[in-house]
Amino acid sequence: MFLLSSASSVVTAASQQSDRADARDALQKAALLVQQGRLEEADRQAQLALTDPETQAVACSVLGTIRFQQKRFDESASLLQKAIRMEPALVGAHLTLAQVYTLQGKSELASGLLERVLILDPPNAAARLALARFETEKGNYRQSLELAQPVLHAFKQSPEGLLVLVTDFLKTGRRAEAAALARDWTHLADVPQDWSIKFALLLAKDAAVNEAIDVLEHARHVGPPSYELAFNLAGAYLLNSDAMRALESYDLALTLKPDSVGALRQAAAIAERQGELERALSYWIRARKIEPDDPEILLGFGRVCLKMDLLEDAEPALTTAASRRPDDPAYQYTLAAAKVGKRQFEAAQDLLEGLVRKQPDDPQLQYALGSVFYIQGRLADAAEHLRVSVRLQPEQLASRYYLALVERDQGHDAEAIAALEDLVQRYPRHAASCEALGGMLMNAQRYTEAEVSLRKAVLLNPKSVKANYQLGLLLARVGRKEEADKQLELAKSLRQEDEATSRLQLRLLDPDR
Repeated sequence: MFLLSSASSVVTAASQQSDRADARDALQKAALLVQQGRLEEADRQAQLALTDPETQAVACSVLGTIRFQQKRFDESASLLQKAIRMEPALVGAHLTLAQVYTLQGKSELASGLLERVLILDPPNAAARLALARFETEKGNYRQSLELAQPVLHAFKQSPEGLLVLVTDFLKTGRRAEAAALARDWTHLADVPQDWSIKFALLLAKDAAVNEAIDVLEHARHVGPPSYELAFNLAGAYLLNSDAMRALESYDLALTLKPDSVGALRQAAAIAERQGELERALSYWIRARKIEPDDPEILLGFGRVCLKMDLLEDAEPALTTAASRRPDDPAYQYTLAAAKVGKRQFEAAQDLLEGLVRKQPDDPQLQYALGSVFYIQGRLADAAEHLRVSVRLQPEQLASRYYLALVERDQGHDAEAIAALEDLVQRYPRHAASCEALGGMLMNAQRYTEAEVSLRKAVLLNPKSVKANYQLGLLLARVGRKEEADKQLELAKSLRQEDEATSRLQLRLLDPDR
């Protein structure tokens, strides 16, 4: 009986050892299958490991991880909690359960688990990263950096770690260290494009624009093109005052998303500032086809048409835009410029007087109303508003120029010449001032000085009918007939309407032109 019992015990022990070996083998297979993403097979292997008390805790942890990846978070939490109760030193179970709690919005419970991990395994980079991220989200940037410091190299090996570090460095004034992280970012492999965009935007917002561009350009070259990447790259180039590359990037964005009104607006604004009016108009036309009633688009379209002398297109668009935004001064002001272009001076005056009543301390509005009074021949009213404009903004050009013309037209030649000479000295590249001064000097028979001023006016604005014509007259007066004839012929080949008057609407839009 004893021998039989002993034999039975041996068989039982051998069987238990075999079962344990099978359980450990099943557990190893389960862990490998989880890494491969073969969750159903991993589940079956982990279930086998549950039968052995020695592997049960780890099996619960593996099953909890499987449920987590299956987004069955409540089941995952139960299994992981069980694993930790059975084996409190299971670091992996703590980390996965912390992730579950984070997704469930239980950040305090997650933090407690992660702090316990650091007791069990102080250098654990995953726990430090998760805790550092919590501190960063709460605005505790220095505490976050303290958590990162012992494993800083590990943080720099992951996009999550670099995002935490760049935020912490920027928020604690360590801009140079933040900018240096751009190089670490470009050395990472297989980074999701939206993460690169987020990282670059953090840099760009804190003036590390060159580094932001490096990150985005790297993402553009290593991954497929995307609208979001091209759009944000354009914005970075714009912050860097690189209009050409910004436009190239907006064009790329528009090839990927042709109906992007945001990209069209930005591209149109850049092209307009660069003086590429036809290009700007093409963007606005495309935007208008997509959103025909949008007041901002109508304003942009109308403004560019106005600059191109397409008044018949500009006025109705600007009228509609102004009616949609009756309280926005920019809309009313641009419509007033269109009214000037169409020689509807009283309508322009009404609009500008309304704006001046609301904003009497705005120097540009005072200037605009004064210039409209001037063009109507109401010199006293013009002078009144132009002087207010100069008082409000002493170093401006446009109001001083029209005040000089008022003096001229009132017969105060000496005062007008002195004012224009002062303007030319202050603003040597202002063609209109050179032109007006040259005309007055010619009338004063100061021919040598007049020729210098008129030639400079023609050099600065070769298409000015008036400057070319006055130079021809001057040359005729001093007996240089052959030169005079050539100059007058050139004036005839240009537009027969004086640009200084016909394009007053441009001076309303751009007073310093």
